[in-house]
Amino acid sequence: MPKSKTNLPDIRRVISLLEEAVQYAETLAMMPSNRSLTIRIGEELIPALYEARTYLEVRMLRAPEIRQGILKASLVASDLADADSSFGPLYSRLRVLLEEAGLISRGD
Repeated sequence: MPKSKTNLPDIRRVISLLEEAVQYAETLAMMPSNRSLTIRIGEELIPALYEARTYLEVRMLRAPEIRQGILKASLVASDLADADSSFGPLYSRLRVLLEEAGLISRGD
């Protein structure tokens, strides 16, 4: 079976995890909390994830922008979690997403 076909479910899984993380981040942004935290979600975290998704969708699996986007989002989520523990689960989701995306980019 060609490599691209065997990786197809993995790509879909990573895109699905990414979309779930975006939805979760959007939900957290709607909650009444520190306004500067919600601005960081909208201006930094979500755009970084969408950039990564773009490269995944066009199957540019070795593009550094995938890892960089997810890593940037993870760093923002880490900062948010330091400021407000309710962002901890978002950070955890992004760490899992980063690991899954790394497996795809290596072809594992």
